[in-house]
Amino acid sequence: MNRANKKGGRLAILKWGIIAALVFSAFYIALWVPAAADSVMPVSYVTRAENYIYSPCVAAKGNLAKTPSGWTALVYVNEGDISSVAVGQQAALTGAAFPDGSFFGKVSAIGDSAHIITQSTVSLPETVVDVTIQVEQGDTSILRTGYSVTAQIKTGEERTVSVLPYSVIGQDDEGEYVYVLEKGLARRRGIVTGIELSDGTEIVSGISKEDNVLAEPEKLFEGARVRTGGKSKE
Repeated sequence: MNRANKKGGRLAILKWGIIAALVFSAFYIALWVPAAADSVMPVSYVTRAENYIYSPCVAAKGNLAKTPSGWTALVYVNEGDISSVAVGQQAALTGAAFPDGSFFGKVSAIGDSAHIITQSTVSLPETVVDVTIQVEQGDTSILRTGYSVTAQIKTGEERTVSVLPYSVIGQDDEGEYVYVLEKGLARRRGIVTGIELSDGTEIVSGISKEDNVLAEPEKLFEGARVRTGGKSKE
């Protein structure tokens, strides 16, 4: 009888040991496994550099005037841009009275001195140089002296540039960088950037068009395991 009791006691201990182990495993899975999964660095999406046709231009505002030589646009070029402007450069003209941009001309003169203007009640004063554009193409019968005009002065030849959005580019004491996705890991690449555009910046070197570039570089580190919530752009 005592042997049976002892055997039953050992079985009960074993049973409760198994139950305790199962409970511990359940807690471990519930608490630690999600935490381990969350330690894999989340990334919102990956992207690739895209090619754009870039035409270097300087924008300047001014007014139209009729002269003995024909219609001209007198525009005010900021002092920071004037070094790019030269006589003979092509210019496209738009305005509230002709929003289709159907007028074109050439830079015919550049002022010898700079002056300060304030173009609106909300803008700050800026130092500008007067630039005259001779209108050469377009139906000038619709033009009136004093019409406001915006000139896009072409300052260089068109070229193809490789562009990445600003959101995937990081910067620290070592310079600008991105992280690319390689076999599920984040790999840091130093990059050299060029011109800045409205939606991104030119990538001169550091990555190829086949590289999958990770967003939110400030959350990453070299060799981090990553998971992505988006698809790379083809």
